[in-house]
Amino acid sequence: MTSRIHIAISIERTVDFRVQICNFCTDLSMDETIILQYLFALKLNEDSAAMPYWLSNNGIIFFVFTSICLIILAQCSDDLEGPPDTAPELLTVEDAGSVVDEPELNQYGFEKGVFNIEEHRIQRNESLYLILRRYGVSPVEIDRIQRQASQYANLNRLRPGQLMEIYLEEDTVAGFVWNIDRLEHLVVRWQEDEVEVYRDRHELNVVEKKVEGTIESSLFLSLLDQGAPRLLASELANIFAWQIDFFTLRRGDSYELIYDELYVEGHFYGIGEIHAAKFQHRGEIFRAFRFEGDTQSGYFDEEGNSLQKALLKAPFRYSQRVSSGFSHNRFHPILQERRPHYGVDYAAPRGTPVIAVGDGVITEAQYRGGNGNIIQIRHNSTYRTAYLHLDRFASGVRRGTTVEQGQVIGYVGATGLATGPHLCYRLYVGDQPVNSLTVELPSSESLREEYRGEFAIMVDQYLNRFDGGQERLIVEHSNSGSASRLSSPDASLPPLRR
Repeated sequence: MTSRIHIAISIERTVDFRVQICNFCTDLSMDETIILQYLFALKLNEDSAAMPYWLSNNGIIFFVFTSICLIILAQCSDDLEGPPDTAPELLTVEDAGSVVDEPELNQYGFEKGVFNIEEHRIQRNESLYLILRRYGVSPVEIDRIQRQASQYANLNRLRPGQLMEIYLEEDTVAGFVWNIDRLEHLVVRWQEDEVEVYRDRHELNVVEKKVEGTIESSLFLSLLDQGAPRLLASELANIFAWQIDFFTLRRGDSYELIYDELYVEGHFYGIGEIHAAKFQHRGEIFRAFRFEGDTQSGYFDEEGNSLQKALLKAPFRYSQRVSSGFSHNRFHPILQERRPHYGVDYAAPRGTPVIAVGDGVITEAQYRGGNGNIIQIRHNSTYRTAYLHLDRFASGVRRGTTVEQGQVIGYVGATGLATGPHLCYRLYVGDQPVNSLTVELPSSESLREEYRGEFAIMVDQYLNRFDGGQERLIVEHSNSGSASRLSSPDASLPPLRR
């Protein structure tokens, strides 16, 4: 009994007093409590020479404690009484048959086997209003849907050719899926007064592949013969734009590259990064390796030198035919006299975009006599470029404007002294005109020392794959970032089902 008192006092110090005393009093019978009181009474009859026990600290505590036990015991007796024990109700076989399984939903949240799905290819000048009205959706409901979806997409901008999947239950529209493109889609579902709208992406799968071939007539046809995407031709041209003139490719030139192909639901979507490329042109081998660092990225050769130059070789995204080269003594077709031609003429259709060959500031953008519409860009204290005979300037291009490499600044034309649409491109080094086709252009920043070790390991791996002539097993993985939901549906509205 004494041990019970000690336990109760210890618990009382750390947890809720009343609950623990109730538990203690429940264990302590009424008889035991009376015995405690009797022991206390005996203490009162002890030798009167000593201090009476009830006047001591221990005596007072003992008396108060036992009294509290009696009071709380009376209060707890009713509280702790519960309903009589009952056996749990067992689920019968008949009841189990009535349990409804969770319905199976498709990827858009519609219950499978309930809805009829009609595919509708959006036509020219067709709007959401016209489409849904044909299915009996009221104008008020259509307006509510468009307002609800406005934060995710503009349903007034349906484009011809886009696919819309209409979900019908007994000829009543319950929702639709608008395929914005092959990757993104908008899901709209409604029931009664609730409308759920969210924008999502299909899972984007990345497959690493290797392709190699030898050019017989053109790089484009060679890639097609290998079953590779034709987009690789322009990507390769961009990577080696500063080393190789792709208009001078000839039979026998060869290539190898390791790149990513992107797939959506098993269908080809596009190409990703080119990780490594090897190009043999006129007996010389060029290599490129893609490196991604925290503060530096781009294509580098095996020594870590950047393949990107401070200036592009030509002011076009795609190579154009050179119709007249740099010359100190050229016969002018209009003036009918010999005079210097300090530029390179590119024959191109009128309206072909012209790009800045490097970062810089526009120092001139105007119509100037025989030069026609002309733009001049100062790239730094050494390099300056000029673009003549433009049809017009790009939006926002004016004197003092800062431009970036590859930015469209104008369009090919035939203004000034010109016999037809073409661009006269001029490059100046230290304010002296030079031949842009033969001059050595400066490279961009080489790979920093902090990345050299990691880069060397990567290069060795790719070189082994190139030189060994063996193709590694295709590695397929999911791009989880691209598959993430762009906007969450309303959590209060459950998946649409009947």
